[in-house]
Amino acid sequence: MDPKMNVKDAAQFLGISPKDLVKRLSKCNLPYLKRKGMVYFDYNTSCELFAHKFTPRAISFQIVKGGTGKTSLATSFAICANLYGLKVLCIDLDQQGNMSQSFGVDAESLPVMVDILAEGYTYAQAITNVLPGLDLLSSRIENALIDDVIKLRKYPLDKVYREPFKKLKETYDLIVVDCPPNLGQSVAAITLAVDQVVAPVVPENFALTGLKATSNAIVELQAQYHHKVELAVVMNKYDPKIKLSHDAYSALISHPVYNKRMCETIIGLYQDFPDAVANNASIFDDLKGSNAKKDIDSFTREILNIGINPRKKAKNTDQRTASLEDILA
Repeated sequence: MDPKMNVKDAAQFLGISPKDLVKRLSKCNLPYLKRKGMVYFDYNTSCELFAHKFTPRAISFQIVKGGTGKTSLATSFAICANLYGLKVLCIDLDQQGNMSQSFGVDAESLPVMVDILAEGYTYAQAITNVLPGLDLLSSRIENALIDDVIKLRKYPLDKVYREPFKKLKETYDLIVVDCPPNLGQSVAAITLAVDQVVAPVVPENFALTGLKATSNAIVELQAQYHHKVELAVVMNKYDPKIKLSHDAYSALISHPVYNKRMCETIIGLYQDFPDAVANNASIFDDLKGSNAKKDIDSFTREILNIGINPRKKAKNTDQRTASLEDILA
């Protein structure tokens, strides 16, 4: 996996020309590379170039339904945020370990979350670096026992992850958690520890069933623990050629509750995501533009509120550009 930030995309984000951006990189002695006429760089340059004033956040990707593309979305989001210069920690809590596999990490020889909670391992012992500025706390099948550990040890749900996350935010700009598709103790504890829950919904029959269960659980946890959690709903795997996609999206935007929590960005159905996993890569490894990259980029900017002046938020996500003043405002 070798994700890259294309100078053309970075220049559009900053509201300047690619030529002017290359001049800025050279003037500031920020490293960049060139391949087949395309100029690009990685996290190390992004960190200096964008210099975001960013309040650290923890975001979980969760919904009570499998097959929603949750892991691909969470992984791509984390990589995109990293390419914008954010130091990111990914936490894989799904016992299937798909996020860990996406990053090419074999968790068999590493401590995972259940080891931290049951055996006393530290987060530092469990976290491994996978990319410049991006670390991972991996997962394996034993994480299926986390709920039992929390119950047997009578860990308070509102403290299992919240206190450790506060400490981790001193090191990381962004914590991205990939949750299992259930409503167990661990997912509840994560909900009480994050700043935002992202629930991906796919255009299928009964698409809103899993979202309803997730939303209701968040409401109950907020009432019980007096902890406010922001919910963002994103349409994923949308195919404009299929009627079911239109029906599912219409159901969401016409819903009295979910329409207020809908992301403006819609993630399309693309072969790029499974192809990247099959090749042990990310969609950002290829310097060529793609609709998949555009959607993830727009989604990442929207969730993190970077590159967009909130006072002049565009309704059309395809028209979103930003100046350096917008980013640093």
